[in-house]
Amino acid sequence: MKKVVAAIVAVSIAVSGCSVFVPKTQTVSAVCSEPDANLQINGQVYQGKAQVEAKRNKTVSIMCTKPGYFPAQKTIDYSLSGTGVADIVGTVLVLLPGIGLFTAGAWKLDETDVSLAMMKNEK
Repeated sequence: MKKVVAAIVAVSIAVSGCSVFVPKTQTVSAVCSEPDANLQINGQVYQGKAQVEAKRNKTVSIMCTKPGYFPAQKTIDYSLSGTGVADIVGTVLVLLPGIGLFTAGAWKLDETDVSLAMMKNEK
């Protein structure tokens, strides 16, 4: 019986991906269809296109604006990553991997390459 318990513990530790060691940020690339448009990513302003490091467990807000054009905007949400799922499985067998679920590494952004099309305002 002790060998079975030891085997279960060993397998659960090997299978569980510890989200604590996954980077807390992910690179998000965004581009506006108009190269001289103002691009805002989480309130930071860029010109036309940008790559930023965003937290994996926070939504990312992207908006393109330019005079004579309608604003284009998108919000990127986040979801549980494969490492987070592995932590859940490991937590069922051994409690230690559950710690990883409280870190940003257990999550991933749903989208990392965003292209926003802007439409001309015909006023």
